[in-house]
Amino acid sequence: MPTTDTIATWAQVIARTLESQGIAAAPLLQEAGISRCNLHDPNQRIALPSMSAFWRAARRSSGDECFGLQVAQHSYPTDFHGLFFAAQSSSTVIEALERGVRFAPVITTSAAMSLVRDPHTTRMIYGVVAGAEVEQIATEASIACAVRFTRQTWLDLPIVQSVRLARPTPQDPQRWERLLGCPVRFDAGENAVEYANRWLDAPLTTANHAVAQGLDSVLNDYLERQRRLNLPERVRAVIIRYLPLGEVQQSRVADELGMSVRNMHRHLLKHATSFKTLLDDCRRQLAFSYLRQTDCSINEICYRLGFNEPSSFNRAFRRWTGESPGKWRREDVPSLPEFYAPRPVPQSRAFSIAV
Repeated sequence: MPTTDTIATWAQVIARTLESQGIAAAPLLQEAGISRCNLHDPNQRIALPSMSAFWRAARRSSGDECFGLQVAQHSYPTDFHGLFFAAQSSSTVIEALERGVRFAPVITTSAAMSLVRDPHTTRMIYGVVAGAEVEQIATEASIACAVRFTRQTWLDLPIVQSVRLARPTPQDPQRWERLLGCPVRFDAGENAVEYANRWLDAPLTTANHAVAQGLDSVLNDYLERQRRLNLPERVRAVIIRYLPLGEVQQSRVADELGMSVRNMHRHLLKHATSFKTLLDDCRRQLAFSYLRQTDCSINEICYRLGFNEPSSFNRAFRRWTGESPGKWRREDVPSLPEFYAPRPVPQSRAFSIAV
């Protein structure tokens, strides 16, 4: 199965919701294996297993079966990297919905969105790609965000007819209808929003063709950048994130990327590299950078690089340079061969969707 991931800012919305309820998000993010430091960055991506674990932890801690709907109340258009602004700038409702389908991978590559037109309504179906297991609460949050956005953007148009959810009927179905602001059908066999056909082609007062085209270009560029990110870069990003926590386990990196260790090895071989090579290279690059920071002791650098003891770091550094870390730092060898010269640390742009 292709790696599935979600935009990191979506996890930020969940954290924002938790904290509005007085629940600390940091321990739950740590439990899910998600670093909070880059949640504001739309270029960061989070693997489906980690995102799903965060959703489950949030649901458990909140004790609220409507938590997904509550998340929508704490989302901003800027959390979705231009997608909502592109929809808002569309000429008609159907054009906005078609943009939602086309650019769904910006938010999550686990989504398989589709539009189905019936005699009186058109359904936006929130499906998932083959092989992906997405938490129902996550899908409900996405639906609630879409409904909220539609109602707030086009106040004068009764566009949303109802919501269909695959979940069993809850104890208080009226609460779901109050939070969504429309009728809700449970046990529906699908997750979908129903829109009234009579409004699909109505001109929108928020339309701006030039803005919509510009945002299409931004979103297309974003998707193309994500497609170009190759596996070695993604493995490097996860390794760098986990190094300060201790020895980096291959199995954990593979889980983060939504694949087995065997598959990860096979795909890395296609790039003429291996996990061991990438781990060694990340440590080497970071070691030079840390050694030039005079406030970092050798022991601190050792543990930042995930070595269990200083002797292991010393052996690795001698293998890289032929010298001890202390001697290299004192001399800061200006004539260091190009092979050993520190290169810029790659930006951690891809973690490896969960909605």
